[in-house]
Order: sequence, then C-alpha cells, then structure tokens
Amino acid sequence: MIAFLSFRYSFSRSSNHRSRALRIAIAASLSLAVLMVTISVMEYLQGGRFDRIRDVSSFDITLDGDHQSEMHRRYPDADVFVYGEGEALGNGNAFLVRYIGDDYHGGVNVAIGDRSGLLVPYSLLRSGDTISLTMLRELESGRTLPVTEDFRVTGAFSTSLGSSFDSSMLFLPLSEMPEGVKLYTAIKGVDDSELDTLRAEGYSGESWKEKEAGLYSAFIAEKVMMYLVLSMLFVIILVSCHGSVRVFFSSRERERAELLVLGMERKTAAAVFALSFSIIIISGIVLGFLLTLLFIPLGKSFMLSFLGVSAELEIPFSSFVLYSCMLVAFTVIFSLREESRVNRKGLLEVLGNE
Repeated sequence: MIAFLSFRYSFSRSSNHRSRALRIAIAASLSLAVLMVTISVMEYLQGGRFDRIRDVSSFDITLDGDHQSEMHRRYPDADVFVYGEGEALGNGNAFLVRYIGDDYHGGVNVAIGDRSGLLVPYSLLRSGDTISLTMLRELESGRTLPVTEDFRVTGAFSTSLGSSFDSSMLFLPLSEMPEGVKLYTAIKGVDDSELDTLRAEGYSGESWKEKEAGLYSAFIAEKVMMYLVLSMLFVIILVSCHGSVRVFFSSRERERAELLVLGMERKTAAAVFALSFSIIIISGIVLGFLLTLLFIPLGKSFMLSFLGVSAELEIPFSSFVLYSCMLVAFTVIFSLREESRVNRKGLLEVLGNE
C-alpha cells in the first residue's frame, strides 16, 4: 500500500503534480551528470600529468646501477632499460644529459634525424651543427675536471611533458657515456610498491613518487582542492533539493490531510510522502547516470575539437555512488524536517485553506 501510494504521488498519470516531479528529477539528473563530467575531465587532466611524468621523466621505479638482466627476469612484462645521467653547460644554459640506448622507453619522440649522436630540443636544432658542452670528466689521474667537447647534432626530440622538461634535457648515446657518470635501471609498468620488496633484497633506488616528492605533494593538494570546489557545486545541488522538498510537501499537504482523515496513521502518511520524493530523486539519479554515459563521449569530442586533446575520459563510478548516496541521505533528512513542519498544522487548517 505504501509503495503504491508513493508512486501515485510521484509519477502516476493521476497525480496532479506529475509535471513538477518530472522537473525535479530532470534537474537532479542534469546536475549530477554535469558534476560527473567535470570530475572526469579534472581527473583525466591530473592523472594525465602523473602518467606523463612516469612515462618520460621519473619512471615507476628507478634503481641505482645496472640490474637490467635481473629485472627483465623478475618483471618480464615490464619495460626495463638502463640509462645514465650527468650535467652539462652549453650555449649559456645548464642541461641534464641523459645517456640512452636503443631499448630506451622514456617517451622520447625523435621526429627529425636519428639517435646516432646528440639529440636536442627543437628550439636548439640547427641541422649539421655541433654544440660545445662542458661536462665533468674523471681523468686517468683520478681527478675530476670540467672538459669541453663538441658534439654533432643528429636529431631533435620532443616529449609529452613539453618545453618545461624538453628545454632542460639533452640525449646522447649510451656508448658516449664517460667514466664517473651514474647509471640507473628504470622499470616501467610495475606498481611502485614493489620498491619495498626490492629494497629488502638489497637494491637501492627510488619510486617516481619519491623522486618527484614535491610535485606529487602539490598534485595531491590540488586534487583535494578540486574536490572541495566540486563539493561546493554539490552544496548548490543540495540547496536546490531542499527547496524542491519544501515545494513538494507544501503542494501535497491536502493529499496528506485527506489520508489522515481517512484513518491513516501519521507515521504511515509520513513514510508515503518521504518515499514518494525519494522515488523522484532516485529516478533523477538513474537518469543522471544515463546522461553521464551520453555526456562523456560529448566531452571527449569537445576536448578533441577545441583543445586538440584526445582524452580518454572515464566515468567516475566511485564519485557517482558517493554523491548519489549523499543526495538520497539528505533527501530523507529534508523530508523528515518537512514532515515535522507539516505535522504542526491542524487538519482543519489544511483542508480549509485549500
């Protein structure tokens, strides 16, 4: 009986307020869908930066020394390669020089030239030119002194990190790496928690989170702030929901009074109308999920057309469930408050004012 009456006072054709219920459900669905698409875009932009850093700069795990053969056997499905890093001065700028081999998987796109010699950012490319680099070299005497050498430019590179990374990086073949330059083993495609196991076995190294600790902390703070801002949008949705609850109960005061006159208990009448509005909100949530499924591809098309970014947006299921549950919970709270307010009115007052 309660379920039948609840539906009767929500979407039934015989309801005098069906159009209002539909407007409430549509408003809730649109609000949720827009919120979910916004979260999806923000998570893509932030997660994309994490992925680019791990792909190009810091990698999932970086071990000190050459452990390529052991790591290949241990993680056969991961990308494992060695590289060296040193510092250099050239053209009035300071560079980080990375010595790489043919198996290097550091996200370097060589669109001009090849890897046979010095790779420079596009901004430094001058075909056939040489660049004088000053680097610290360990001499036969054991002393370390700055030595200036000319290197032939054979190609220009770019990475997905853009100019902030590219402008400070140069690449040379691993065969050009001098004595004294530190060698690393990079592992891509494994969880960074594996580093704890490797350390327990005597390996020394860093995860990408440790190597980019300052940047990672800033990203985490940014993510927290993002959810705080989006929560303010959700507060606006709740304010709208509260107003809808007030209108809903006010417009059904006469129906409620009629049920009480017919002998229905106040608790049962309260349950009927609370469940009725919950049906409207849950319908809005279901419709909101369907609209999210529709808006996500539209968001992909928008970012590709106007931003030139091929975004793989995903539905934030956990956020959708969280916000949906909160919306239903607050709906129940608002309904109970309105029921308490309506209870203070006498039946004759309600029926007489209609």
